[in-house]
Amino acid sequence: MNLIIIPVYNDWKSLNKLLDKINKNLDRDSLSRILIIDDFSSIKMDIKKRKFNKIKKIEVLRLNENVGSQKAIAAGLHFLNNIKKKKDFDYVTIMDGDGEDNPKAIKNMIQLAKKQKKHVIVSCRKDRNENLIIKYLYKIHLTLTFFLTGNWISFGNFSCFYYKNLKKILSDNSIWHAYSAAIMKNTAIKRVYGIRPKRFYGSSQVRLLFLVAHSIRIIGVFYKRVLSVSLFSLFLIKIFVQQYSLIFYSIIFLLNVLILLVMHDSKVKTNYSFSLKNITK
Repeated sequence: MNLIIIPVYNDWKSLNKLLDKINKNLDRDSLSRILIIDDFSSIKMDIKKRKFNKIKKIEVLRLNENVGSQKAIAAGLHFLNNIKKKKDFDYVTIMDGDGEDNPKAIKNMIQLAKKQKKHVIVSCRKDRNENLIIKYLYKIHLTLTFFLTGNWISFGNFSCFYYKNLKKILSDNSIWHAYSAAIMKNTAIKRVYGIRPKRFYGSSQVRLLFLVAHSIRIIGVFYKRVLSVSLFSLFLIKIFVQQYSLIFYSIIFLLNVLILLVMHDSKVKTNYSFSLKNITK
């Protein structure tokens, strides 16, 4: 049995369409249970009740405050990890509910997870649907993150893994900052590639401020390495750029601001209250 976690904030229309597509693209070997993480939506939950032949159970875990998709996923994984009764799933798939994570890829990712039980299967985009400015800034984000952390984190939430990897993923506080960074830090990954479809409805939510905040959260997971790289960089700058004191001190200031932001972001709340509701199909 495969369990699919989907964080949702208000976009129930997209979720209903996604559930139909998930059911259509699964086979008998990848029967699924759905766990929807309702991130304290301001729009009343509207999940259409209909019969599915591949989706066996739908549950909604409603958080009692809005925390964003990354921490909503973290809350859902901690909930699964704390289930006392025998788990009725072997694999966990995480995907967004807006349509940009292709349901057609789930079956293949589950098959790979069965062969690579010690790895988390992560889906990487061959191309992005945002405008050229966002694409360019995303490349800068990848490069800067790689320079500071030593990791090329070119994937998002869409992933699949054998459930015994859950304890490794939750072995430290990283999951509360950024899911992709926690995966990279605590587990081995196997990348798969595909062109992601457009959102079902509306435009992409990726904006400049979101990208900056997301970058800081990812960097925050590796803050010890970030501090080491920053201090070493300052040492090199001091040696080679002595004659440009203004440049030197400006870089010091910017790097210290970055470090402070990273350190501040590492102090996050890690306990959210919730209620669980079963959706009868």
